Formats: sequence, C-alpha cells, structure tokens
Amino acid sequence: MPLAKNPNVPPQPGSRQGALIGLQIFFIVIALVVYGLRVYTRRIILRSLGNDDYVMGVAVLFSIALTINACISTVHGWATHLSSIPESNIPSLLLSIWLSELLFTLSTSFAKLSILLFYLRLATTATYRRVIYGSIVFIAVWAVAFTCVVVFQCHPVSAYWDPNSTACDSPEIALFIHGLTNTVTDVYIYILPMHLVWNVQLPKRQRIGLLIIFGTGFLVCVAGALRLYYSIITDKSPDTPWEGFYLWTWESIEVNLGIVCASAPCLKSMISRILPKFFSSQASSSDFQSLEVASRLRERKGVGMGGIGGMDKGRGFVMTTVTAGRGGRRVGEGESQDDLTGGWANPHGPVLVAKGGVHDMA
Repeated sequence: MPLAKNPNVPPQPGSRQGALIGLQIFFIVIALVVYGLRVYTRRIILRSLGNDDYVMGVAVLFSIALTINACISTVHGWATHLSSIPESNIPSLLLSIWLSELLFTLSTSFAKLSILLFYLRLATTATYRRVIYGSIVFIAVWAVAFTCVVVFQCHPVSAYWDPNSTACDSPEIALFIHGLTNTVTDVYIYILPMHLVWNVQLPKRQRIGLLIIFGTGFLVCVAGALRLYYSIITDKSPDTPWEGFYLWTWESIEVNLGIVCASAPCLKSMISRILPKFFSSQASSSDFQSLEVASRLRERKGVGMGGIGGMDKGRGFVMTTVTAGRGGRRVGEGESQDDLTGGWANPHGPVLVAKGGVHDMA
C-alpha cells in the first residue's frame, strides 16, 4: 500500500484511532468468549474435543495477534491522516500493514479448515467426505500460496517496510485475487453443507431451522465482500492510514465473526442445560445430533443398537428411533439418558439416539 507523503499537503486534524481500538477489542472479546464456551462445552460437558476445535484455536491465536497489531499501529499513526504522521513513523506503519496481510491470511485459513473438519463429523457418504477432503487440500494450498505472496513480495522481505526501497514487486493484482478468492471460498464453505442438511431425514421445519443456522455464516461472506471493497479503496487512496480504518475494521469483523459463527452451534448442549424447559419445546433442538447420529450409525452399520430403523441407501443416512421416555433402551455403563440424547429429548415422541459419539459434533 502506498505511504508516500505529499509535502505540499499541510497536516490535517482528525483521528479514528479510538474507534479502531474499541472495535478491534470488542470483536476479539466476543470471539474469545464464544470460542471459550465452545471449548468448555466440548471438553467439560461433552468430553469430545476434536481436531476442528484445536484448529479453530490456532485461528483464534492469529486473530488475537491481528488485533494486537491493529492496536499497536495506532501508536505510529494508523487511522489518522497521512499528512500528520512523522516520516520516522512510516517504516513502522509499513511493517504493521505487512503483518496485517499475513495474520489475516493465516487466521481466516485456519478458521476455514476448522469448519471443514467440522463438516467431516456430519459426512454420511463417501462422496461427501471426498468433497470435504478435496476442499481441505484446496484451502491449505490457497493458504500456503498467498502466505508466500505476502511474505516474499519484496526482496529481501525487510524491504517492504523500507519506504525508500525499490526491491518490491507490484502485488496489487495478487492481493486483489487474494481478497476475491477469499470471499468466494467463504461462500463455498457455507453453501457446502446445505445439500446434506436438506436431504437429512428430518421434518421440513427442522431442516429449514438447520439451514438458517448454517446460513448465518453468510454474514461472514458479506463482511469479506466489504473487506475486499475497502481494500481496493484503501490501496487507491492517497491517504492510506485514514481510509485503512474501514479496511481493518471489516477485516476484524470477517475473522472474528467467522470464529463466532463456526463455534455458536457447538454451544447448544450447554445452553440446553441452562434453559432446559425452553429448548425441550423447540422442534429443531436435536437436529445436530440427528446429523451426527446418521453419520456414526452408518459407520458402525447399526451393530449393537436396538430398534434400528435401517439405512436409506438413496441418501446414505441411518436413522435410529427409540420409544419415548427413559424405558426406550437400556442405558449403558457410565451413560445417562441425557448423555445419549444431549438433553434435547422430546418427552412426547420418539427421539434419535446413538450410543457413543452422539455429542462428538456438538
């Protein structure tokens, strides 16, 4: 991004630094709280911490670093007018820009990988699993490629934050492609489970509820599109630090909202224990367990389960029902009925259950 000062422009008053710091802290705190509750739910309540949780933890660490970098950049003049920034601060600002590009790429990449690993918990057919594995490989290659673009756009790397250096390539096209493909992959990842959810053997109202839950991820796509827009505006602006306020704000929203949207569905078991009466009346309360049950029972081929309803070979789902109440099946050693149903059982009708791994995805 250009940071060439025009000596003919007098220093301009104005600062957006307070707003930038406040927004950065607000968004990272929300993400940390939701991710912390996700880990608590998976580790303490469900005892099923998975690879997707660990990978999302890496995304959170990079998001924290991204926030710290944005806040420190204000010390050197980011979110003020370029004309009012001392020449001695320019190298520090350029370093902050370089770090922001790098940390954003890493954070959003690990968040997407975590979401794809989460989808593997729902996969019920070999074809769907292959699609997910292919997507994981693509995102990994994308992350490595654009990390290299960011890191090695200058030779040596340190030339990036040298305002007098001429040893840098022109990365505008590559970074535009980076932002565009980032937004496209956002859309793809949140569309990916829609077919699976719609074809699951659940009442239509519950399927619609699941689609709405997954559909909240499109807010991340909107944030990504706005980040791309402001990256173009900032890159073309003669007053980069001033316009960059919007870019870094939407950057923070995209990363942290992605963490929140990916983690929020995992909190249902914790919330159901806090508000059991409210959730016991909701039709879609066991939807996520139903998806997980379908996958796990298909893998186990129904061995050892009483009352198995069979497999729908057309869709690749296995659904298991037991009679209402606690007498439907014998509770295994170390299990409670709530451990089997996630505390979402409907006392007035059949519920979907599976021994072992029912909560793994929650």
